[in-house]
Amino acid sequence: MSRLKRKKTVTKEMSRAAVALTEGLFSHAVDMTLWLFAYMGELSMPYAYGKTWKAQVAADQLLSEINYEVIKNAITTAKKRGYVKTIRRHAWPEITEEGKRRLASIIPRYDDKRLWDGRMHIVTYDIPEKRKDDRDMLREYIRRIGCGRLQDSVWVTPYNPIDTLRKFIEEHELRGTIIVSDMGKDGSIGEEDIRSMIVRVYKLEDINDRYKEWLEEFENGKIDRWGVIYFLSILKDDPQLPFALLPSWWKGDWVYKRIELVLKNYVNFSATAGKKT
Repeated sequence: MSRLKRKKTVTKEMSRAAVALTEGLFSHAVDMTLWLFAYMGELSMPYAYGKTWKAQVAADQLLSEINYEVIKNAITTAKKRGYVKTIRRHAWPEITEEGKRRLASIIPRYDDKRLWDGRMHIVTYDIPEKRKDDRDMLREYIRRIGCGRLQDSVWVTPYNPIDTLRKFIEEHELRGTIIVSDMGKDGSIGEEDIRSMIVRVYKLEDINDRYKEWLEEFENGKIDRWGVIYFLSILKDDPQLPFALLPSWWKGDWVYKRIELVLKNYVNFSATAGKKT
């Protein structure tokens, strides 16, 4: 295979992977579309006609892999919700301030502070089978706020979840079914030390492998849209644990140092869009 043909094949494979990662990063087509508006609006691409769309995106492998009908329908929904607006006929819509706030609320951010009091916490719950739906919602909620599953109905977290859980408990009338315990600063569970438990519970080796793959791809080369999407898709699954708990082989901070400036250029809208959701 010639070098040019091989390069085109690799580029196409990367673009498909980028689309897959984008779909994993954003759970709704509307959110993915807002991301496209924020990062690609400067291309001024028409969206109303399929043939014109395909012609305009032919030079952009990432966009050419995205289903036109999905984007078209998502644009209609985004307009109804006030996330985008059309300035002129057949022009690529502009993202509104409300759209920016929406996008800023769902794009994962790297926390370079991670203040921690050195204490670990355990969350346990005992919710009867007849309230299975509430139990499932609780499980998803505590996972979302950064708890790691130690075993059935037992989760751990380095950050005190009491205040965050209180509202959920009240809204779902789960008083008396959930217990948050403080393990202290030198706590352990059985014969396993805290750091080993953290690696296992949060599956840090798997996440670290993804960071290493990113470094292999972009450590020395230019970081493009694919690199940004790749990084954000990993960051979404990264529990962003206190630095003191991370193993010496952890690559997440190295990747962030490599992408930090590029990332700020891509997501600078979030700094002015505010925190409103």
